[in-house]
Amino acid sequence: MDKEKQALEKAKTVYETGEIIKTKVYKVSPDQKEELDRLSAERLEKLREEAMPKIRERYEQLVKLRQQQPKDDDGGKPPGGFR
Repeated sequence: MDKEKQALEKAKTVYETGEIIKTKVYKVSPDQKEELDRLSAERLEKLREEAMPKIRERYEQLVKLRQQQPKDDDGGKPPGGFR
């Protein structure tokens, strides 16, 4: 069950942030390389714009969840291994 949860979390993370796939390309003309670099930069910027609100929302959820957890007696550290 723990592996399923980790796989789901990983899939959710990839979905939220957008995963960039890199491949090696051989024998490309300078003009083609320029165009591919431009397209790559545009795609990266678009993915960042889409990912940032989702990442911020997820971070805020984790902060709220962490604040709602009862404090432990050992120095105020929350349970769950956050340090």
